[in-house]
Amino acid sequence: MIVTSLKRSYRNLLDDVQRGARGLPAEMRLETITRGDWKKINASTLDGYLDFVVGTYDDMIVSAYRVDGVEDGPNGTIKFTGPSFWDERPAHDFLTPAGSNTSQVAGEWLIGCPIPGGPWRQGESRGTRRYPLEAYLADHPELAARVEEDFGGRMATNLIDHLATGKAIPLEDYPQLASATSAPGTAETGVTVVRQPGGTVVITIPTGTRAQLLIEPEGGMFG
Repeated sequence: MIVTSLKRSYRNLLDDVQRGARGLPAEMRLETITRGDWKKINASTLDGYLDFVVGTYDDMIVSAYRVDGVEDGPNGTIKFTGPSFWDERPAHDFLTPAGSNTSQVAGEWLIGCPIPGGPWRQGESRGTRRYPLEAYLADHPELAARVEEDFGGRMATNLIDHLATGKAIPLEDYPQLASATSAPGTAETGVTVVRQPGGTVVITIPTGTRAQLLIEPEGGMFG
């Protein structure tokens, strides 16, 4: 996966939806800001990562699109290319009730899930990171059942409406939102555990916290 940070642009999109501003449909704007333009990346380093490009906001995946290549943009930037959201949703889908499950959009199961690689860290100025899809599912095995699920083609737009206007959505379909309303987790303890590409595990704990690290034998938790 190519993971992108939409910290400012997604917030601007939410503000515009909240104000009822006219312009391009939210779906089109979301795809545009997710795909680029981003700082140029050496093509050789993208091998094995060109399956999905996802946009993230507030430690959550808010958009996901299939990607099969890159194209050069202005001022040394690139854009991630692939089938458009509009290509994947059948034309009749726009005429069906908002709650209907009528189309399976590739990658839609990722929306509402935790950010791959954990929260953005200081120094990631490029605004993108690469993270293997296989490693992400290993980090979050509880998400495996979502991969083949049909969410109806509106996960991203419903999330926009929820965050911008308070529209009710089924929180259980958005794991990151659901976890925020359930039992306290790492946000309260201040402890985070993130596996980086290549297998390195980064554990962050508050100053003064006693910690014990247990390394499983080969074939254990991180094998």
